[in-house]
Amino acid sequence: MSTPQSPKAPTAADSAEQYLSLPQVALELKCSVRTVRRYIASGSLGYSQEKPGGVIRVSRDDIAAYYAASRKGPAIPRRRMARAA
Repeated sequence: MSTPQSPKAPTAADSAEQYLSLPQVALELKCSVRTVRRYIASGSLGYSQEKPGGVIRVSRDDIAAYYAASRKGPAIPRRRMARAA
């Protein structure tokens, strides 16, 4: 199964700042590493690899795109219940 990758593969200079490892992404998204892998496998979350089978890195832009795509809409304020008389 093919999953879309980010257009730019991470370099050593980029890895320190822009790209995150899977455990770091899991902390950012408040989920498990296994869930992050599921998001990548389903194509919901973009990623980068230097070579097939290599270390998977996720850019902050990919995380932002994931948040934008997963947003359902603006938050709707809850209605207050009317008080009984």
